[in-house]
Amino acid sequence: MVLNKMSKNISTYIKNNYGSKKGLLYTTYYNILGFLGIYNKYTQISMSHIDRIVFICKGNICRSAYAEVVARTLGLNAISCGINAIESAPANEKAINIAEMKGHDLTSHKTTPILNVNFKSTDLLVVMEPSQICAVNTIVTGSPTITLLGLWAQKKSPYIHDPYSSSLVYFRKCFDQIENFVNEISKKK
Repeated sequence: MVLNKMSKNISTYIKNNYGSKKGLLYTTYYNILGFLGIYNKYTQISMSHIDRIVFICKGNICRSAYAEVVARTLGLNAISCGINAIESAPANEKAINIAEMKGHDLTSHKTTPILNVNFKSTDLLVVMEPSQICAVNTIVTGSPTITLLGLWAQKKSPYIHDPYSSSLVYFRKCFDQIENFVNEISKKK
C-alpha cells in the first residue's frame, strides 16, 4: 500500500515537472551535456546583427507558437515554424487555453512548415531541443545562427519537453519556462 502511494506520488511529480518519464530522461541527459559545456557555442550570439527571431519546434502548435506570441508582445520581430508541421493548422487546444490564462492569444495562430520560411542571414533560429539543431542545419542552407531557447536564462535547460500530450500542470510549467526564456532574449536585444 505504501509502495503504491509512493509510486503514484513519484509518477505525478514526473508528469507535472517533466511531462513524462521520457521528458525526465531527456532533461537529465541534456542538462548533463550542458553542464559539460557541449552547448556553450549556442550561447555566443551577437544580437547586434539579428533582425528577426524564428522559433522552431516539431509541429508549431505548442512551444514555438507560444514563444512567438510572447516575443511579439515584447516588441520583438518574431515568427515560428515547425520541422514536421503541416500547413495552416491551428494551435493545440490546451496551448490556446493556457496561453489565454497567461494573457496571450493563440486563437489566430496557423502552423508554418519550416520549408515554407524564407530564412535571412539576419535571423536567429531558436529551437526547443538539441536534436532539432541537426534537423534545422539539414533543412536551412548557409550558416544559420542557431541557439537553444532554454539557454537564455540563469537556470539553463537545453531541452524543453514537448507538452503536447502532457498534463495541464506540465503544460503551464512549460509555458512559464518559455515565457521566462523569451523575456531573457528580449533583454539582450
